[in-house]
Amino acid sequence: MKILLDGRAQYLQSKYDPQSEAERFVNKFADETIKHVLFVGIGGGYHIKRFMETHPDSKFSIYEPDEEVLHAYLSHFQLEQLPLHNLVKIFVGKDIKAIESEIKQLLSKSNNVLKIITLPVYEKIYGVQIQTIFEQTLESLKERHSSLTTNISFQKRWTINSIKNFPTLFKTPNILYDIDRSSFEGKPAIIVAAGPSLNEEFENLRYIKENGLAYIFSVGSAINALIDQGIYPDAACTYDPSELNQYVFQKLKDENISEIPLIFGSSVGFETLEEYPGKMFHMITSQDSVSPQLLDTTQSIDIVLDAPSIAVVTFQLLCRLKCNPILLVGQNLGYIEKKRYASGIKYNFVENEVSEEEQKKALIIKDVYGNDIQTDDSFNSMRQQLEMHIGMNENFEVINTTKGGAKIKGTHFAHLKDLIKERLNTKQVIFAWKDQNPSYEIQYTDKRLELLAQAEKNCGRLARKLLETLSEIHQIRLNRQWKNIEKHFAVFDKQFEQLKRNAFYNGFIEPMIRVQNERLSEESKLYRYERDINKKVDVIVQVFNAFLQEVHLHHEFVKPYFEELKLRIENLTNNDKENG
Repeated sequence: MKILLDGRAQYLQSKYDPQSEAERFVNKFADETIKHVLFVGIGGGYHIKRFMETHPDSKFSIYEPDEEVLHAYLSHFQLEQLPLHNLVKIFVGKDIKAIESEIKQLLSKSNNVLKIITLPVYEKIYGVQIQTIFEQTLESLKERHSSLTTNISFQKRWTINSIKNFPTLFKTPNILYDIDRSSFEGKPAIIVAAGPSLNEEFENLRYIKENGLAYIFSVGSAINALIDQGIYPDAACTYDPSELNQYVFQKLKDENISEIPLIFGSSVGFETLEEYPGKMFHMITSQDSVSPQLLDTTQSIDIVLDAPSIAVVTFQLLCRLKCNPILLVGQNLGYIEKKRYASGIKYNFVENEVSEEEQKKALIIKDVYGNDIQTDDSFNSMRQQLEMHIGMNENFEVINTTKGGAKIKGTHFAHLKDLIKERLNTKQVIFAWKDQNPSYEIQYTDKRLELLAQAEKNCGRLARKLLETLSEIHQIRLNRQWKNIEKHFAVFDKQFEQLKRNAFYNGFIEPMIRVQNERLSEESKLYRYERDINKKVDVIVQVFNAFLQEVHLHHEFVKPYFEELKLRIENLTNNDKENG
């Protein structure tokens, strides 16, 4: 097969002996265990056919940039030769967005384990498309790694925080449920982040605050820079599940500043809320699996989606409160003069000065003026998430006032000083929203806790029964008594489904073993098509035994926290009765 390239014929595979060429090509991968391969370029299919002969257990997909090449192949060869039962996907074309979409779907199907094999001549002919495939694959793997790292780091913390914070939810108003949103609707709000450019906006923010020209919401560490300047925001927002998050508010606690309300995500590090001197409001986050088990979900209670940055979470909050326009201050999302943060922000666990090593690894993006600036994967992820949420809320005007900060798609740049002259010139801020009271029904939660207490006992019993059934299946394997094996599999499947439906497991255990759950899902595919009964039983016993041991350990781990929660809610109920 050949194509015309710049007026010259270009053979896609050897003109004389494509089979021998395919043999040599495939030998490069002889020692590799490959679960899923994407062939870029079908040509005459010789390399694919030979590869599948040497890797019969591999799944494969084909991307052919040229529709005419695929048509020529199908006109002269039988697709069944490849073999069809291992084929996952074929896609064609040169549209970059379509290729990106197909690669995302393919990576999802292959659990991000994808080997890309390109016909050598295609690297010269279709370099742009092939580069897109590699870039999209790399981006997906980075996202996957970031997600995995986050889950490993916080899967326990999210649940423990949600349990320990739940009684505080009852004593604090829900900013998205209890508050009259008319206080905010159509009014300007400013998200003040801790980037280096914040240093240039203190006087403008002071003027806005003193004259009530816009609501000021500090996010993360910006609270310390503002306090250092004697500027108290209308609220400070926080959601970080880490125990280190408490140190962000240490200065405020030490100085006993009670004038600044705290709006916290329900899965925030529980230490942050301890001894907070001011009024508190909460918003329920998507990482909180406990509150949906204990609150009346028939009521219309908004949640905010977890994100890499509190600025993104706060942006969601302001959109739901219908603030408009929304201004970004100090949202650099990159380095300025080797600095991460504004002045007045100092922590023992992170340096403000960017190291030489970090600068070498830095990504280059455009700033609001069109110049190149350095950033890192973390800041870049925050920018991308912010752009996504801005795109989902197109009815809101978003103004980026961050001098020298990253260009954020969906925003337009303006100087804060000019906005004060032209648009922020009348008083907008009112304080009535701070006087609202919480309104969750304690009686409903009491009943839910009773049901969950029973579910907790059933959960422990089910985990033990599953381990016993698994042991029986293993004994059948040792004794080679295959007659009853299907019956035991059916019993095991039924018990496992009962566990997955258990309310305590869903709310308190499964969220703490997300990574283990995902691993179970991936490893379960290993036995789905296994024909050798010995191997199948071995894999099932090994995979599920490891998972159920995790369930048992986490059940024992979380049980004392659940008992503590019951006691604290019982005290709240008694106080409620005493107060009539």
